[in-house]
Amino acid sequence: MAIRKSKEENYVINGNIDNVRLIVLQALQAGGFTKIDDNRVINQISADYKKFPVWGNIQLTLVEEENKVKVNAVATANVDNIYALFSSPTQKIFNKFKQNL
Repeated sequence: MAIRKSKEENYVINGNIDNVRLIVLQALQAGGFTKIDDNRVINQISADYKKFPVWGNIQLTLVEEENKVKVNAVATANVDNIYALFSSPTQKIFNKFKQNL
């Protein structure tokens, strides 16, 4: 069984929830994420990231406040490989998401 660790980050994006949802979905697609699931009922988006040597996922929760949307992001990745000793797999997942945001 794989050893997994999670890391959490928060972002604030100007705009309404529909525009931010579209931006987030486009960022995930451009970042190479797969199995993107957009649950509009609870405003949560999840996606897998499986590129060598990183194997994990990201879960984004959107909360609308006035003209801003708070995005709570939680990345979870396997850390039981030699590559995880040199750089954080969860940080790589966040970086792929943020680079395309």
